[in-house]
Amino acid sequence: MVTHMFGISQGMRVIHENPLKFWCRSIYSGCFAMGLICLSCLVAAEAVSPQKEDIASMKKALMQVQEDLITRGDCLSNGLQIVQRGKRIYHHTHDSSFPGDPALKDNTLFPIWSMTKPVTSVMAMILHEKGLFSLDDPVAEVIPALDELQVQGPGGALEALKRPITYRHLLLHTSGIYGYDGSFDEEGTWKEVMELEDLDALMRLLKTKPLKHHPGERYTYGLSTAVLGYAIEQHTGQSLATCFEQYIFAPLGMRETRFDLSPEDRKRFQPLFVKEGDLFRPGTQAEDELYYRSGSRLQLGGEGLVSTLRDYGLFCQMLVDRGRSPGGKVILSEATLDLMLQDQLGTVPGFGGPESEHVMGFGFSILKDPGKNASGTPKGIFGWGGYHTTYFWIDPSNELYVLFMTRRYPSGGWIEDALKKVVYAGFLGHSPSTPGL
Repeated sequence: MVTHMFGISQGMRVIHENPLKFWCRSIYSGCFAMGLICLSCLVAAEAVSPQKEDIASMKKALMQVQEDLITRGDCLSNGLQIVQRGKRIYHHTHDSSFPGDPALKDNTLFPIWSMTKPVTSVMAMILHEKGLFSLDDPVAEVIPALDELQVQGPGGALEALKRPITYRHLLLHTSGIYGYDGSFDEEGTWKEVMELEDLDALMRLLKTKPLKHHPGERYTYGLSTAVLGYAIEQHTGQSLATCFEQYIFAPLGMRETRFDLSPEDRKRFQPLFVKEGDLFRPGTQAEDELYYRSGSRLQLGGEGLVSTLRDYGLFCQMLVDRGRSPGGKVILSEATLDLMLQDQLGTVPGFGGPESEHVMGFGFSILKDPGKNASGTPKGIFGWGGYHTTYFWIDPSNELYVLFMTRRYPSGGWIEDALKKVVYAGFLGHSPSTPGL
Protein backbone atom coordinates (compact mmCIF):
# COMPACT_ATOMS: atom_id res chain seq x y z
CA MET A 1 0.00 0.00 0.00
CA VAL A 2 1.51 3.30 -1.06
CA THR A 3 0.75 6.08 1.39
CA HIS A 4 3.21 8.74 0.35
CA MET A 5 0.73 11.29 -0.79
CA PHE A 6 0.99 14.52 1.09
CA GLY A 7 3.30 16.85 2.92
CA ILE A 8 2.56 16.20 6.57
CA SER A 9 4.01 18.60 9.08
CA GLN A 10 5.02 16.27 11.84
CA GLY A 11 6.79 18.71 14.12
CA MET A 12 6.70 21.19 11.22
CA ARG A 13 8.99 19.06 9.08
CA VAL A 14 7.46 17.96 5.80
CA ILE A 15 7.77 14.19 5.42
CA HIS A 16 6.04 11.39 3.59
CA GLU A 17 2.68 10.38 4.90
CA ASN A 18 2.67 6.75 5.97
CA PRO A 19 0.56 5.54 8.89
CA LEU A 20 3.04 2.79 9.80
CA LYS A 21 6.39 4.25 8.90
CA PHE A 22 7.32 7.85 8.11
CA TRP A 23 9.65 8.41 5.24
CA CYS A 24 13.16 8.25 6.71
CA ARG A 25 15.59 11.00 5.99
CA SER A 26 18.72 9.54 4.50
CA ILE A 27 22.09 9.84 6.20
CA TYR A 28 22.99 12.24 3.42
CA SER A 29 20.03 14.42 4.29
CA GLY A 30 20.88 14.37 7.97
CA CYS A 31 24.41 15.46 7.20
CA PHE A 32 23.02 18.36 5.19
CA ALA A 33 20.98 19.61 8.14
CA MET A 34 23.81 19.00 10.58
CA GLY A 35 26.12 21.01 8.38
CA LEU A 36 24.56 24.15 9.83
CA ILE A 37 24.42 23.07 13.45
CA CYS A 38 27.05 25.54 14.57
CA LEU A 39 24.90 28.41 13.42
CA SER A 40 22.54 28.23 16.35
CA CYS A 41 24.09 27.78 19.77
CA LEU A 42 21.52 29.96 21.48
CA VAL A 43 17.72 30.14 21.54
CA ALA A 44 16.04 33.46 20.84
CA ALA A 45 14.31 34.28 24.11
CA GLU A 46 12.79 37.58 23.10
CA ALA A 47 12.02 39.63 20.04
CA VAL A 48 15.12 40.97 18.34
CA SER A 49 15.91 42.92 15.21
CA PRO A 50 19.07 42.10 13.28
CA GLN A 51 21.54 44.90 12.64
CA LYS A 52 22.31 45.92 9.07
CA GLU A 53 25.57 43.98 9.06
CA ASP A 54 23.76 40.91 10.43
CA ILE A 55 21.13 41.15 7.70
CA ALA A 56 23.81 41.45 5.06
CA SER A 57 25.60 38.39 6.47
CA MET A 58 22.32 36.48 6.72
CA LYS A 59 21.40 37.33 3.12
CA LYS A 60 24.78 36.11 1.91
CA ALA A 61 24.42 32.86 3.85
CA LEU A 62 20.85 32.30 2.66
CA MET A 63 21.79 32.86 -0.97
CA GLN A 64 24.59 30.36 -0.50
CA VAL A 65 22.16 27.84 1.00
CA GLN A 66 19.76 28.27 -1.94
CA GLU A 67 22.62 27.75 -4.38
CA ASP A 68 23.98 24.76 -2.48
CA LEU A 69 20.55 23.13 -2.39
CA ILE A 70 20.84 22.97 -6.17
CA THR A 71 24.50 22.04 -6.51
CA ARG A 72 24.18 19.26 -3.93
CA GLY A 73 21.08 17.89 -5.63
CA ASP A 74 18.60 18.61 -2.85
CA CYS A 75 16.21 20.52 -5.09
CA LEU A 76 16.17 22.56 -8.27
CA SER A 77 14.99 26.17 -8.69
CA ASN A 78 13.76 27.56 -5.39
CA GLY A 79 12.45 30.78 -3.90
CA LEU A 80 12.70 32.18 -0.39
CA GLN A 81 11.02 35.23 1.15
CA ILE A 82 11.39 36.71 4.64
CA VAL A 83 9.29 39.64 5.83
CA GLN A 84 9.62 41.35 9.21
CA ARG A 85 7.09 43.91 10.48
CA GLY A 86 5.73 44.21 6.96
CA LYS A 87 9.12 44.95 5.39
CA ARG A 88 10.70 42.44 3.06
CA ILE A 89 14.19 41.79 4.38
CA TYR A 90 14.99 38.90 2.02
CA HIS A 91 13.59 37.80 -1.32
CA HIS A 92 15.58 35.65 -3.71
CA THR A 93 14.90 33.03 -6.33
CA HIS A 94 17.78 30.81 -7.38
CA ASP A 95 17.49 29.09 -10.73
CA SER A 96 19.00 25.70 -11.48
CA SER A 97 19.48 25.93 -15.27
CA PHE A 98 18.46 22.27 -15.30
CA PRO A 99 16.86 21.24 -18.61
CA GLY A 100 13.13 21.88 -18.42
CA ASP A 101 13.36 23.86 -15.16
CA PRO A 102 12.26 27.41 -16.01
CA ALA A 103 13.62 30.50 -14.29
CA LEU A 104 11.38 31.42 -11.37
CA LYS A 105 9.42 34.65 -11.56
CA ASP A 106 7.23 36.53 -9.12
CA ASN A 107 4.16 35.01 -10.77
CA THR A 108 5.40 31.40 -10.88
CA LEU A 109 2.62 29.16 -9.56
CA PHE A 110 3.39 26.29 -7.20
CA PRO A 111 1.07 23.55 -5.98
CA ILE A 112 1.08 24.15 -2.23
CA TRP A 113 -0.70 20.92 -1.29
CA SER A 114 -1.10 20.75 2.49
CA MET A 115 -0.40 24.46 2.92
CA THR A 116 -4.03 24.65 1.80
CA LYS A 117 -5.00 23.29 5.22
CA PRO A 118 -4.20 26.47 7.21
CA VAL A 119 -6.31 28.51 4.76
CA THR A 120 -9.30 26.19 5.17
CA SER A 121 -8.81 26.14 8.94
CA VAL A 122 -8.86 29.95 9.06
CA MET A 123 -11.99 29.98 6.88
CA ALA A 124 -13.70 27.52 9.21
CA MET A 125 -12.82 29.63 12.25
CA ILE A 126 -14.20 32.73 10.53
CA LEU A 127 -17.55 30.94 10.25
CA HIS A 128 -17.20 29.77 13.84
CA GLU A 129 -16.79 33.41 14.88
CA LYS A 130 -19.96 34.24 12.99
CA GLY A 131 -21.84 31.68 15.07
CA LEU A 132 -22.53 29.18 12.28
CA PHE A 133 -21.31 26.31 14.42
CA SER A 134 -19.65 25.44 17.71
CA LEU A 135 -16.46 23.41 17.71
CA ASP A 136 -18.12 20.41 19.33
CA ASP A 137 -21.22 20.40 17.14
CA PRO A 138 -21.72 17.25 15.06
CA VAL A 139 -20.73 17.99 11.46
CA ALA A 140 -23.45 15.54 10.39
CA GLU A 141 -25.92 18.37 10.95
CA VAL A 142 -24.79 19.68 7.55
CA ILE A 143 -23.21 16.47 6.15
CA PRO A 144 -25.61 13.67 7.15
CA ALA A 145 -23.41 11.06 5.46
CA LEU A 146 -20.91 11.36 8.29
CA ASP A 147 -23.32 9.60 10.64
CA GLU A 148 -23.27 6.61 8.32
CA LEU A 149 -19.52 6.08 8.53
CA GLN A 150 -18.19 2.98 10.24
CA VAL A 151 -14.94 2.28 12.07
CA GLN A 152 -12.40 -0.41 11.31
CA GLY A 153 -12.36 -2.35 14.57
CA PRO A 154 -9.98 -5.03 15.88
CA GLY A 155 -9.65 -7.91 13.47
CA GLY A 156 -11.22 -5.89 10.67
CA ALA A 157 -14.76 -5.93 12.04
CA LEU A 158 -16.78 -2.80 11.31
CA GLU A 159 -18.24 -0.85 14.21
CA ALA A 160 -20.78 1.94 14.48
CA LEU A 161 -19.48 5.34 15.61
CA LYS A 162 -19.17 5.72 19.37
CA ARG A 163 -19.56 9.49 19.00
CA PRO A 164 -20.23 11.90 16.13
CA ILE A 165 -17.49 13.63 14.18
CA THR A 166 -17.23 17.27 15.26
CA TYR A 167 -15.57 20.35 13.80
CA ARG A 168 -12.88 19.99 16.46
CA HIS A 169 -12.12 16.49 15.16
CA LEU A 170 -11.80 17.74 11.58
CA LEU A 171 -9.56 20.66 12.56
CA LEU A 172 -7.27 18.36 14.55
CA HIS A 173 -7.23 15.32 12.25
CA THR A 174 -8.77 13.19 14.99
CA SER A 175 -11.90 12.27 13.02
CA GLY A 176 -10.51 8.88 11.96
CA ILE A 177 -10.82 9.84 8.28
CA TYR A 178 -7.72 8.80 6.32
CA GLY A 179 -7.79 8.59 2.51
CA TYR A 180 -4.09 9.03 1.76
CA ASP A 181 -3.63 5.41 0.72
CA GLY A 182 -2.95 4.70 -2.94
CA SER A 183 -1.32 6.82 -5.62
CA PHE A 184 -1.59 7.75 -9.27
CA ASP A 185 -0.06 4.35 -10.12
CA GLU A 186 -1.40 2.21 -7.27
CA GLU A 187 -4.92 1.38 -6.21
CA GLY A 188 -6.24 3.11 -3.12
CA THR A 189 -8.44 5.93 -1.92
CA TRP A 190 -6.30 8.76 -3.22
CA LYS A 191 -6.27 7.35 -6.75
CA GLU A 192 -10.06 7.44 -6.62
CA VAL A 193 -10.08 10.98 -5.20
CA MET A 194 -7.98 12.19 -8.14
CA GLU A 195 -10.78 11.27 -10.55
CA LEU A 196 -13.68 12.87 -8.65
CA GLU A 197 -15.71 15.77 -10.00
CA ASP A 198 -16.65 17.56 -6.79
CA LEU A 199 -16.89 17.33 -3.01
CA ASP A 200 -20.30 15.63 -3.15
CA ALA A 201 -18.54 12.76 -4.88
CA LEU A 202 -15.82 12.83 -2.22
CA MET A 203 -18.39 12.24 0.50
CA ARG A 204 -19.97 9.38 -1.45
CA LEU A 205 -16.51 7.82 -1.72
CA LEU A 206 -15.66 8.27 1.95
CA LYS A 207 -18.90 6.55 2.95
CA THR A 208 -17.33 3.37 1.56
CA LYS A 209 -14.09 3.75 3.53
CA PRO A 210 -14.01 2.72 7.19
CA LEU A 211 -12.50 5.17 9.66
CA LYS A 212 -9.13 4.28 11.15
CA HIS A 213 -10.46 4.76 14.68
CA HIS A 214 -13.36 6.33 16.55
CA PRO A 215 -13.47 10.14 16.48
CA GLY A 216 -11.27 11.82 19.06
CA GLU A 217 -9.16 8.78 19.89
CA ARG A 218 -5.95 9.71 18.07
CA TYR A 219 -4.39 11.93 15.39
CA THR A 220 -4.60 10.48 11.88
CA TYR A 221 -3.44 12.77 9.12
CA GLY A 222 -5.70 12.52 6.10
CA LEU A 223 -8.70 14.03 4.34
CA SER A 224 -10.27 15.63 7.44
CA THR A 225 -9.60 19.15 6.17
CA ALA A 226 -11.10 18.33 2.78
CA VAL A 227 -14.29 17.28 4.61
CA LEU A 228 -14.09 20.51 6.63
CA GLY A 229 -14.05 22.40 3.32
CA TYR A 230 -17.19 20.58 2.27
CA ALA A 231 -18.85 21.57 5.54
CA ILE A 232 -17.95 25.19 4.80
CA GLU A 233 -19.74 24.87 1.46
CA GLN A 234 -22.83 23.45 3.15
CA HIS A 235 -22.95 26.26 5.71
CA THR A 236 -22.53 29.07 3.19
CA GLY A 237 -24.23 27.69 0.11
CA GLN A 238 -21.14 28.75 -1.85
CA SER A 239 -18.16 26.93 -3.29
CA LEU A 240 -15.05 26.79 -1.16
CA ALA A 241 -13.25 28.94 -3.74
CA THR A 242 -15.93 31.61 -3.47
CA CYS A 243 -15.70 31.60 0.33
CA PHE A 244 -11.93 31.95 0.20
CA GLU A 245 -12.21 34.82 -2.25
CA GLN A 246 -14.83 36.69 -0.23
CA TYR A 247 -13.41 36.29 3.26
CA ILE A 248 -9.65 35.88 2.75
CA PHE A 249 -8.20 36.37 -0.72
CA ALA A 250 -9.91 39.60 -1.81
CA PRO A 251 -9.36 41.43 1.51
CA LEU A 252 -5.69 40.42 1.47
CA GLY A 253 -5.09 41.14 -2.22
CA MET A 254 -4.34 37.49 -3.03
CA ARG A 255 -4.97 37.43 -6.77
CA GLU A 256 -3.09 34.27 -7.75
CA THR A 257 -4.24 31.60 -5.28
CA ARG A 258 -6.81 29.19 -6.69
CA PHE A 259 -7.94 25.59 -7.16
CA ASP A 260 -7.65 25.40 -10.94
CA LEU A 261 -5.39 26.45 -13.79
CA SER A 262 -6.35 28.10 -17.05
CA PRO A 263 -4.28 27.38 -20.18
CA GLU A 264 -2.44 30.66 -19.56
CA ASP A 265 -1.82 29.75 -15.92
CA ARG A 266 -0.19 26.49 -16.96
CA LYS A 267 2.55 28.42 -18.76
CA ARG A 268 3.78 29.63 -15.38
CA PHE A 269 3.06 26.48 -13.36
CA GLN A 270 6.31 25.19 -11.90
CA PRO A 271 6.99 21.66 -13.20
CA LEU A 272 7.61 18.76 -10.86
CA PHE A 273 11.02 17.10 -10.64
CA VAL A 274 11.40 13.64 -9.15
CA LYS A 275 14.60 12.60 -7.35
CA GLU A 276 15.68 9.09 -8.27
CA GLY A 277 18.97 8.07 -6.73
CA ASP A 278 21.34 10.99 -7.17
CA LEU A 279 19.55 12.48 -10.17
CA PHE A 280 16.43 14.48 -10.93
CA ARG A 281 14.09 13.71 -13.78
CA PRO A 282 11.05 15.64 -14.98
CA GLY A 283 7.80 14.44 -13.42
CA THR A 284 5.04 13.13 -15.62
CA GLN A 285 1.58 14.66 -15.84
CA ALA A 286 0.23 11.69 -13.89
CA GLU A 287 2.77 12.33 -11.14
CA ASP A 288 1.31 15.81 -10.64
CA GLU A 289 -1.51 13.80 -8.96
CA LEU A 290 -4.00 16.66 -9.10
CA TYR A 291 -5.20 17.88 -12.47
CA TYR A 292 -6.18 21.48 -11.58
CA ARG A 293 -8.61 21.46 -14.48
CA SER A 294 -10.00 24.85 -15.44
CA GLY A 295 -13.34 25.30 -13.70
CA SER A 296 -12.86 22.18 -11.55
CA ARG A 297 -15.37 21.77 -8.73
CA LEU A 298 -13.08 19.37 -6.85
CA GLN A 299 -11.93 22.03 -4.43
CA LEU A 300 -9.98 20.06 -1.84
CA GLY A 301 -9.56 22.14 1.29
CA GLY A 302 -6.66 20.03 2.50
CA GLU A 303 -4.63 19.72 -0.66
CA GLY A 304 -5.91 21.64 -3.67
CA LEU A 305 -4.58 25.21 -3.91
CA VAL A 306 -1.87 26.64 -6.12
CA SER A 307 -0.20 29.91 -5.17
CA THR A 308 2.85 32.13 -5.59
CA LEU A 309 5.47 33.38 -3.16
CA ARG A 310 3.85 36.82 -3.20
CA ASP A 311 0.30 35.59 -2.70
CA TYR A 312 0.90 33.09 0.06
CA GLY A 313 3.14 35.67 1.68
CA LEU A 314 0.09 37.90 2.06
CA PHE A 315 -1.67 35.12 3.95
CA CYS A 316 1.40 34.72 6.16
CA GLN A 317 1.51 38.46 6.81
CA MET A 318 -2.12 38.38 7.94
CA LEU A 319 -1.12 35.81 10.55
CA VAL A 320 1.86 37.93 11.64
CA ASP A 321 -0.53 40.91 11.92
CA ARG A 322 -2.79 38.99 14.29
CA GLY A 323 -5.61 38.38 11.83
CA ARG A 324 -5.67 41.74 10.04
CA SER A 325 -5.24 42.74 6.42
CA PRO A 326 -2.62 45.34 5.40
CA GLY A 327 -5.39 47.95 5.53
CA GLY A 328 -6.44 46.94 9.03
CA LYS A 329 -9.54 44.92 8.10
CA VAL A 330 -10.18 42.13 10.62
CA ILE A 331 -10.05 38.78 8.84
CA LEU A 332 -9.94 36.77 12.06
CA SER A 333 -10.10 38.07 15.62
CA GLU A 334 -7.03 37.93 17.82
CA ALA A 335 -8.92 35.81 20.34
CA THR A 336 -9.75 33.23 17.68
CA LEU A 337 -6.18 33.16 16.40
CA ASP A 338 -4.96 32.64 19.95
CA LEU A 339 -7.36 29.71 20.25
CA MET A 340 -5.98 28.20 17.05
CA LEU A 341 -2.44 28.48 18.42
CA GLN A 342 -3.08 26.64 21.67
CA ASP A 343 -2.23 22.98 22.22
CA GLN A 344 -5.54 21.48 21.18
CA LEU A 345 -4.53 17.82 21.15
CA GLY A 346 -3.24 17.54 24.69
CA THR A 347 -2.68 13.86 25.47
CA VAL A 348 -4.40 12.53 22.34
CA PRO A 349 -1.78 10.26 20.71
CA GLY A 350 -0.51 10.14 17.16
CA PHE A 351 0.96 13.58 16.42
CA GLY A 352 4.39 13.98 17.92
CA GLY A 353 4.44 12.11 21.20
CA PRO A 354 5.21 13.39 24.70
CA GLU A 355 8.85 14.12 23.79
CA SER A 356 8.03 16.22 20.74
CA GLU A 357 8.99 19.89 20.76
CA HIS A 358 5.80 20.69 18.84
CA VAL A 359 2.09 20.68 19.66
CA MET A 360 -0.92 20.74 17.37
CA GLY A 361 -3.36 23.64 17.18
CA PHE A 362 -6.18 24.24 14.73
CA GLY A 363 -4.45 24.14 11.35
CA PHE A 364 -0.91 24.72 12.59
CA SER A 365 1.98 22.99 14.32
CA ILE A 366 3.39 25.15 17.13
CA LEU A 367 6.86 25.04 18.68
CA LYS A 368 6.47 24.69 22.43
CA ASP A 369 10.00 23.66 23.48
CA PRO A 370 12.84 25.25 21.46
CA GLY A 371 15.36 23.59 23.74
CA LYS A 372 14.67 20.28 21.99
CA ASN A 373 15.93 21.43 18.61
CA ALA A 374 19.14 23.01 17.39
CA SER A 375 17.73 25.56 14.96
CA GLY A 376 17.72 28.57 17.29
CA THR A 377 14.02 29.18 16.71
CA PRO A 378 12.04 30.91 19.48
CA LYS A 379 9.11 29.38 21.31
CA GLY A 380 5.75 29.91 19.67
CA ILE A 381 6.63 29.83 15.98
CA PHE A 382 3.95 28.06 13.98
CA GLY A 383 3.40 26.89 10.44
CA TRP A 384 2.91 23.96 8.08
CA GLY A 385 4.31 22.47 4.89
CA GLY A 386 3.34 20.96 1.56
CA TYR A 387 3.94 17.66 -0.22
CA HIS A 388 6.17 18.99 -3.00
CA THR A 389 8.57 20.74 -0.60
CA THR A 390 7.02 24.07 0.32
CA TYR A 391 7.10 25.46 3.86
CA PHE A 392 6.19 28.49 5.88
CA TRP A 393 6.54 29.53 9.47
CA ILE A 394 5.30 32.51 11.44
CA ASP A 395 7.47 33.97 14.21
CA PRO A 396 5.21 36.08 16.46
CA SER A 397 7.97 37.25 18.79
CA ASN A 398 10.05 38.66 15.94
CA GLU A 399 6.98 39.68 13.88
CA LEU A 400 8.18 37.88 10.79
CA TYR A 401 7.37 35.07 8.42
CA VAL A 402 9.56 32.83 6.29
CA LEU A 403 8.24 31.22 3.12
CA PHE A 404 10.09 28.73 0.91
CA MET A 405 8.91 27.17 -2.35
CA THR A 406 10.42 24.63 -4.68
CA ARG A 407 8.95 21.59 -6.40
CA ARG A 408 10.50 18.21 -5.80
CA TYR A 409 9.43 14.71 -4.90
CA PRO A 410 10.11 13.07 -2.47
CA SER A 411 9.74 15.92 -0.02
CA GLY A 412 12.91 17.38 1.49
CA GLY A 413 12.08 18.11 5.12
CA TRP A 414 15.66 18.83 6.14
CA ILE A 415 15.68 21.97 3.99
CA GLU A 416 13.44 23.82 6.44
CA ASP A 417 15.79 23.02 9.32
CA ALA A 418 18.77 24.34 7.37
CA LEU A 419 16.98 27.61 6.59
CA LYS A 420 15.99 28.11 10.22
CA LYS A 421 19.58 27.79 11.36
CA VAL A 422 20.77 30.52 9.02
CA VAL A 423 17.81 32.83 9.67
CA TYR A 424 18.13 32.69 13.44
CA ALA A 425 21.90 32.88 13.38
CA GLY A 426 21.38 36.25 11.68
CA PHE A 427 18.85 37.34 14.28
CA LEU A 428 21.08 36.29 17.14
CA GLY A 429 23.81 38.54 15.82
CA HIS A 430 26.62 36.12 15.05
CA SER A 431 27.87 35.61 11.54
CA PRO A 432 26.05 32.83 9.70
CA SER A 433 28.07 30.47 7.59
CA THR A 434 27.38 27.32 5.63
CA PRO A 435 29.93 24.72 6.65
CA GLY A 436 29.52 21.36 5.01
CA LEU A 437 27.31 22.60 2.20
